[in-house]
Amino acid sequence: MEAALGVFFICCMSVLSPFSGVDDGELRGCPPSPNCVSSQSMKYNFVHKVDPIMYSTSREEAYKRISKYFHESENIYISEEKEGEYIRIIFFTKVFRFPDRVEVYFPSDKKEAQVRSQSILGLWDIFANRRRVNVFREILSKEDS
Repeated sequence: MEAALGVFFICCMSVLSPFSGVDDGELRGCPPSPNCVSSQSMKYNFVHKVDPIMYSTSREEAYKRISKYFHESENIYISEEKEGEYIRIIFFTKVFRFPDRVEVYFPSDKKEAQVRSQSILGLWDIFANRRRVNVFREILSKEDS
């Protein structure tokens, strides 16, 4: 019974998690469930940790590339956008339409994008969030066209 309550609590934290947005120049952390990745996760938390996305273009160009990708993709709802700095979207999976919350933050002092991707429903994401971050990494690492 205690194990079932523990799993229920972790799942509810994922669904009800208010942890989104930028606070003091950092994206908020991941809940304890393994359905989230963040480049600003705790230093030694291998479950949630991904590297920030480095880019060689200007901050404005990098933001424009990722924003264009989001605006042109299907199954995406853009819930918040601060031009040139931050974008939060909801991805919906193609088959079952499960929602995933994604945030990309471009700090002004570094040529890197901080990213956080979390499956809102479920306990585990079968590495979908890590694959999604790798797609963003490919978009931002392209050389100037």
